[in-house]
Amino acid sequence: MSIHMQFTPWREFQAVKRPEVISAWLRGIAKASEQAFRAGASRAYPPASAPGAWPARRSGGLLGSIETEVTASSVTIGTNQRYSKFLREGTSRMARRKMSDNALKEGMFRARLGRWVEWQRL
Repeated sequence: MSIHMQFTPWREFQAVKRPEVISAWLRGIAKASEQAFRAGASRAYPPASAPGAWPARRSGGLLGSIETEVTASSVTIGTNQRYSKFLREGTSRMARRKMSDNALKEGMFRARLGRWVEWQRL
């Protein structure tokens, strides 16, 4: 008695772009990123935030101005406060604090997307 086996390969795999799935995925990143930013920047002042930490909340202006924008292919998170640039980039007298780019990284991780997605600062 003999056994004969034959392997037939699968047909070619093709990925299909589904805009509604991509949009929902980006909205999930935006929501998780905004939550990360709000949670991080909600600690009351004093004391002042440490270098590399989330900024402490003094007036609530920064916390209240956090917004996200989702398009068909991108997520933007930020704030319109003029001093946010100094917090994000630091100054000659103050080290950088965590800001929107950190919130985006944390949001991607919280949304369990960080393994497949990378962010890019434009």
